[in-house]
Amino acid sequence: MSSTRMSTSSFRNPAQPTPSSKQFALRKNMSETEEILHSHLKLRTEPPRAGSEYKSTVTMITTIKPYRYMFEKITDKGEALDDRIDAFAELYRRSYPDTEFRNPAYPSQAVVTVVGRICSDANEGKANEQSLLLETSRSLGSGKRVKLDIMEVPGYSFFPGQIVVLSGLNSYGSVFAVTRVHEMPAMDMAGASPADLEDFQYKKMAGQPMKMIVAAGPYTLSDNLLFEPFAALMEHVNTERPDILLLMGPFVSSSHPLIVSGDIDMMPEAYFAKYISALLAKHQDRYPKEMQILLVPSLQDVIHETLVLPQPGFEHPRALGLPTGTYCLPNPAQFTINEMVFAVNTADILMHLSGDEIARNPDRTDRMSRLSKYIIEQRNLHPVYPGLASDPDSGVDSNQFDLLDLKVCPDVLILPSKLKHFAKTVDNVIVINPNQLSKMQSGGTFAKLTIHPIPEGVLSDEVMMMDEDDERTMRGFHRVQERCRVDLVRV
Repeated sequence: MSSTRMSTSSFRNPAQPTPSSKQFALRKNMSETEEILHSHLKLRTEPPRAGSEYKSTVTMITTIKPYRYMFEKITDKGEALDDRIDAFAELYRRSYPDTEFRNPAYPSQAVVTVVGRICSDANEGKANEQSLLLETSRSLGSGKRVKLDIMEVPGYSFFPGQIVVLSGLNSYGSVFAVTRVHEMPAMDMAGASPADLEDFQYKKMAGQPMKMIVAAGPYTLSDNLLFEPFAALMEHVNTERPDILLLMGPFVSSSHPLIVSGDIDMMPEAYFAKYISALLAKHQDRYPKEMQILLVPSLQDVIHETLVLPQPGFEHPRALGLPTGTYCLPNPAQFTINEMVFAVNTADILMHLSGDEIARNPDRTDRMSRLSKYIIEQRNLHPVYPGLASDPDSGVDSNQFDLLDLKVCPDVLILPSKLKHFAKTVDNVIVINPNQLSKMQSGGTFAKLTIHPIPEGVLSDEVMMMDEDDERTMRGFHRVQERCRVDLVRV
């Protein structure tokens, strides 16, 4: 549990209303819809249908158990970084079997294909065109680094830590002149048998669209610990009655001014129990067994013990007063709800990528789509390396690095960020940045998902065509990108 100091000097009660409390209560844009993805799909207005089988099924894809961090060995870290390059080389060869990777540091008069990690030799500040290096693995390039010349490439987009496949030549052994940046093979979309889809959508969900509310912290204004934005969110939850409520940290932020100064009158866990858990329990008591609650921590959570990625889920749900049955997920989290695959990272990876990206005439001109695609293309929920030492969201334990890898291509990728909220379809993946629920002394936004079932007639036909001897008939794609509506709503 946390060891936050409670100050007694010049103490001001953090549970007393403040000027921003009045501003928040009188806000004029409450409940306004800021943006809609797939507005042609209808909202679900009716409450969940009562029934013994009616329930969304949540299953973890990746589990993260508590571990001792800050015990990394340099050799282990090197091996983890090497393994990632070698894994991408094998992945590329599987799609293009004739590929022969060469050492980019060796002189070559002919064009060769190489694989490695983008890094920079800039001592400070952002990487630039002149500072780019390619780092190889020990098996494919003796672990050497070589300077990159990308002036002949008409368009590109790179960031430190990115694994790339390049073609070019190194005439004198000192600079690798890039002539082509290769596209990485795409991940297969998730799928399920038509019979399973029919069971999830028309038996367990009774043919109703699934409704989900998604919000990310902070959940309180910056000059008090009354959690007024969270209370406002719960008013929406009580009205909407979603099947799933996904709450992402920080819940009690280590950077909140009152936490930093120690001007608090009880422990951070007590604030969580009083202002968050109590409202969740009240809803669950009013509508028992109707909504499932998923919690994902943040590296900024003062009520969490792990300060690097990956984070296990909250270890002491009872001490936090959480309702029975709450799912305490790790960060990052990969899980399924019914047939749909979700992936979440509460570290602000979009902000990291935005600050570290080097791009010129990129194929994707929409920047948020491009930043989101990096996650999908790199098959990893936190691919930036190295992170900024000054950024608390940058810490990664390299011994657990494989737990950040995407195990399957998600249907929905949720990346809360300080950057402007958005909902987009990127390579058939719904990508959502719900932004923050509280923005200093004003309210922020949250996301509301309405995911419709595949038409029953279509599924019935696919079930009739199932043949165990024909694998193609045993697997149906979820097509969530075609049937998911996302509303971004101001709290």
